[in-house]
Amino acid sequence: MQIRLNGCLYGRSLSGYRDFPLTAGKSYSANPTQRLGRDKEFLMASKKAPPATDTSKSQMAGTDTPDRGNTNAKLESLEQFRSDATGQALRTNHGVKISDNQNTLKVGSRGPSLLEDFIMREKITHFDHERIPERIVHARGTAAHGYFQTYENHGALSKAGFLRDPAEKTPVFVRFSTVQGPRGSGDTVRDVRGFAVKFYTGEGNFDLVGNNMPIFFIQDAIKFPDFVHAVKPEPHNEIPTGGSAHDTFWDFVSLVPESAHMVLWTMSDRAIPKSLRTMQGFGIHTFRLINTEGKSSFVKFHWKPKFGVCSLVWDEARSWPARTLISTAATCGSPSRWATTRNGNWACRSLPRKTSTSSTSTCSIRPRSSRKNW
Repeated sequence: MQIRLNGCLYGRSLSGYRDFPLTAGKSYSANPTQRLGRDKEFLMASKKAPPATDTSKSQMAGTDTPDRGNTNAKLESLEQFRSDATGQALRTNHGVKISDNQNTLKVGSRGPSLLEDFIMREKITHFDHERIPERIVHARGTAAHGYFQTYENHGALSKAGFLRDPAEKTPVFVRFSTVQGPRGSGDTVRDVRGFAVKFYTGEGNFDLVGNNMPIFFIQDAIKFPDFVHAVKPEPHNEIPTGGSAHDTFWDFVSLVPESAHMVLWTMSDRAIPKSLRTMQGFGIHTFRLINTEGKSSFVKFHWKPKFGVCSLVWDEARSWPARTLISTAATCGSPSRWATTRNGNWACRSLPRKTSTSSTSTCSIRPRSSRKNW
């Protein structure tokens, strides 16, 4: 759910000065003042008369820079492309109006800066987070927009509208990815593939996060940091950069026997799919859906490609990375998705579900286990 707040927020700020909107076409000069008490407020900036310029100049141009007589036909033609800031105000990240973000609140005109100046702290914090590093896992990926349309009414399982109306087309955004390697790694490495789908339904967004394998290495999430550290490249040599067949990975497998089932899937052909169009997807976790009558069912989601499932052989997987870098005609990864989508060969998939109405106490297996496939 997205919440958007509209309107203006007013009131005295922590730094002790009054907030007012900045008007385009007017100039403000910095005039820091000392805060004398809680009952007295002083503006951090005072207005001054705009410089004498051509009165026909658009208000959108502003008067922050003195006019040096350089007005010509070219500058006047650019007036229509200037941003119109009329009626707009300088605001914080939370939408609070402020009058100045160029001068720190200080003790007197020459005193030290005060930590109570939340505008300065917010500005510096925003600057520190402008460069976001790549994600720890699933860094290399490709995505596409599409739509989801159910074949039949699943009202017996869920009250969700997009699962009950066969005529409704729900916009979706799908991201495919590898797991271990960085953004510059290959598409044909032996690795698990991420398969994440976001449904933009009329009742809100629904995320179905999964992989191309129906189970996972661990059951307890507290082991996940240890697992990621184990599959990442070894710190002393940065090897490997794509797969996970090194000593630290096998050490983790030997210490966590519950991962044996997933290791068998990883060492199979499913870990080297030939194309994103021929790759299955699984929600992995067991979901509990509730219908309009309040009855619940355990459900697992499986994505099945219309083109069938097809994988590479190991020799192909080792020789194809160079081809995917120099040719968009290769049938693996990002180049393949781009080329085939432009040619109209859409990556269609069906979404069958496996259901169980039994309770957890009567099931022969643990239905909620991410290490079980049923």
